[in-house]
Amino acid sequence: MPRFAYKALDSSGKSVNGELEATDRKRALQQLSGQRLRPLSVHSVGESGSGEGGDSEAETRDFFGGGSGKKSRFRLKRSKSAVALEFLKRLLVLLSSGMSLGDAVSLLSRRLTDPQMQGLCHEIWKRLSEGHTLAGAMRVGPDLFSASTIHLVEAGEASGNLIPVLERIVAYLEETREVRKRLISNLTYPAFVLSTAVAVVIILLTFLLPRIQEMLDQLGGDLPLITRILITSSEATATYGPFVLIAAVLGVFALRRWRKTETGQRKTDLALLRTPLIGRIYLYSNIYGTTNLMGTLLGSGVNTTETLRLVERTINNVILRAKFAVARRQIQEGVSMATAIQRVHYMPDLAMDILTVGENTGNIVNSLQDINRIYREELTKSLNLLTTATVAVALGGAILLVAIIAVSVVFSVLSVGQSLQL
Repeated sequence: MPRFAYKALDSSGKSVNGELEATDRKRALQQLSGQRLRPLSVHSVGESGSGEGGDSEAETRDFFGGGSGKKSRFRLKRSKSAVALEFLKRLLVLLSSGMSLGDAVSLLSRRLTDPQMQGLCHEIWKRLSEGHTLAGAMRVGPDLFSASTIHLVEAGEASGNLIPVLERIVAYLEETREVRKRLISNLTYPAFVLSTAVAVVIILLTFLLPRIQEMLDQLGGDLPLITRILITSSEATATYGPFVLIAAVLGVFALRRWRKTETGQRKTDLALLRTPLIGRIYLYSNIYGTTNLMGTLLGSGVNTTETLRLVERTINNVILRAKFAVARRQIQEGVSMATAIQRVHYMPDLAMDILTVGENTGNIVNSLQDINRIYREELTKSLNLLTTATVAVALGGAILLVAIIAVSVVFSVLSVGQSLQL
């Protein structure tokens, strides 16, 4: 019968090494669980990674790049949220296949070639070997994994439902990232169109019109009023444009510094909420994020008090965070969730009606998911409307300015022609 060497942790957290006989690796893991040991690594004794190789270089070459031994010098550094999500997704796949937690993290630390992922897996594996839980090991980077994610993992380990909890976490993070990507992509095209239109107008005013003016001055004749206005605008742009640009940069820098103060953040957050269309998008985005996280936490077994505390910490807008804090305190005093949230006007009446039904029927998680789905659709509609409006304004403005310049040039040519005939 095959023998398996293992490294595990006992109930006191002490590391235990040994060997056992089992028909396969799955049976070996079951035996360790029966002995109340948490396996970190289990492998067959005498297991070898070598095989009968050929003489051809093509037969031994790793076409996926994992064994080339060469590291790319040009590797883009991914965001912390992307690294955290990638780690959780890979860990979920390995755990779902029946691999133990320790083996899964150890395998990831050896197989992954990305420096960020490799360093993360190595540090988590080190902490697991020291007796920490996965949630405790994930605190290696408090800015890498959010507090809500770590708390969910902790709840999953305590209840023995780590895989279902990881599935919820991954689904939540992927959905949140998808909404963020959709927001960025919807705003990228209008920004590109607007910047292109501004660039075209600047080129026409600073390069084309001065040349036309020189040509008309040589031919003689009076310039039409519209042409003189455009030429004056061109000269003003060339003269004062750099100063305006510098002032704009300094203004943005000063606004960022002011926003770091309590008064500045409060006033800018309030102005953002009052901005037409953009404010509505911001509100829908906040409702989406809040209900999504609340549903994930409550559905994973986290109690209501802790759920509300964690959700409050994720709200960036200080106005909305203050509203939610008031509602949270009322809920802790015994007021129903729907009533407390409705009192501070944190969500629209439609959401409150759905939440009330969920509380009355005991299906508050399903109600939160329904609210999340409704306002995700509203968020998508608002983003599409913003994209359409921005593109229309940018293109319309650019076409109007180009048309004015073209008309001024035509009038100038006609004026010069009339003066030559005289």
